[in-house]
Amino acid sequence: MTSVHARSASARPRESWVRSHVLRRAWGSRVHTWDHHVQSSAAFGAVLDAVLARSEPRATDRVVDLGAGTGYVTLALAPLVEGVVAADLAKPMVDALAEKSEEHGLENVHPVVVDLSQLDLPESSVDLVVSNYALHHLTNDDKAALVGRVSRWLRPGGRLVVADMMFGRGTSRRDRAIIRGKLLSLARLGPGGVWRIAKNLWRFGVWRGTEMPASPDFWRDALSASGFETISFDPVVAEAGVIAGQVLGSAEPRPGVDCPVGR
Repeated sequence: MTSVHARSASARPRESWVRSHVLRRAWGSRVHTWDHHVQSSAAFGAVLDAVLARSEPRATDRVVDLGAGTGYVTLALAPLVEGVVAADLAKPMVDALAEKSEEHGLENVHPVVVDLSQLDLPESSVDLVVSNYALHHLTNDDKAALVGRVSRWLRPGGRLVVADMMFGRGTSRRDRAIIRGKLLSLARLGPGGVWRIAKNLWRFGVWRGTEMPASPDFWRDALSASGFETISFDPVVAEAGVIAGQVLGSAEPRPGVDCPVGR
């Protein structure tokens, strides 16, 4: 059986390796608080609804969730589709997802520990690829490369749906409105808010660190360059947005390629 695998990392720049190591440790340490963080947030709920709406899940779909975490999107999709490969960098997150899948009786969830920048799958082996608030941790080059690989994984008619913080560096009217709204809401919090403003300016301005959001225009261009059509962008709340596209062609019978989804 052909399985999910990581591409050769022999030529990975040291900076990329260090970033992955930092992310692995950071997200592994958040495993016990993450569920409460997303489940108590109306904004995350709105984003999940938008992802599900754009995904249009079908009972025969083989799905990949990129940056699945503890399963916020995976567990919502699994009862609606044939199977989900839930890929995440942090083993504690993946272990928690595996445990929750078992508790829910979901035998069609297949958790995988893998760096998304190195993830690869057989061609034409899945129907739907989703990601929720994960890909801003990849560089723009890695984002574009991942979109290119996804276009090969998808069968004709397959869909890619990405939800994330989607804004640039203040060059568009939407960027400026998002930044202005964030500054005003934080300023109302007093000294603590001012501190968070300074921290966010450092994170997104001076030092990009592990958070590197891209604009909707970047995502449109990346999907278009990889052959996606019917590309759409839906703003959800604040900086959150959902980009979606479909590969060329119409859905056809699945080729004889094994994949762990649905196995």
